[in-house]
Amino acid sequence: MAKTKRRDAAARGTRLDPERGERVRPAPLSKKAAKRAAREAGGASGFAPVLDAYERQTLTVFTIVEVILVAVPVILIGYVWLAGGGSLDVFQQALRDEPLLAIAFVSAIVQPLVAWQLRFVRKRYSEGAGGYAAANLIGFLVGELLLMNAVGVLACGFVLMRVLRRLDGRLSEWAEERHAPGMLADVIGAVVVIAVGAFCAFATWNIVAAG
Repeated sequence: MAKTKRRDAAARGTRLDPERGERVRPAPLSKKAAKRAAREAGGASGFAPVLDAYERQTLTVFTIVEVILVAVPVILIGYVWLAGGGSLDVFQQALRDEPLLAIAFVSAIVQPLVAWQLRFVRKRYSEGAGGYAAANLIGFLVGELLLMNAVGVLACGFVLMRVLRRLDGRLSEWAEERHAPGMLADVIGAVVVIAVGAFCAFATWNIVAAG
């Protein structure tokens, strides 16, 4: 009996094992599929996905854009301040007398809000949420166009271009997963910027039309 058990144990896993089945090797994954599987495995395990050099550079671009947008109102206020001789009264008077300058001031003040929102977008992008990042960047770009802020348009457009190059269908996946209520919750910050931009665009159109 002991010899039989030893013989069965020795044969187990070899050609002599009657229960041995043929092992099927999985087909090799493409680079895109392997990358997506790595992101999903990273999210499931609670660890951040491994980013390649391009994606790490994109995160750096995010940070640079945030700094630039925060500097926009400082530059505008400094320019108007110096043009008015460094007087607070002259600065306030210029805002009252020049409606377009007041609208430009509102547009500039919104830029730190966009930069603050981009911090969350950058964090989610680093976690592999490319669809979330692209949707928000599209919203911010629309808002910047309505605000007529050239710096914001160029900055958000450049980041969006980099994200879209590596999106790989994740925007549609994000939309299918989140549905309408979740999508609105994810881009609520961009919606606020669009609303302010629409107000500024409408006010500018009225001022130009009036003369």
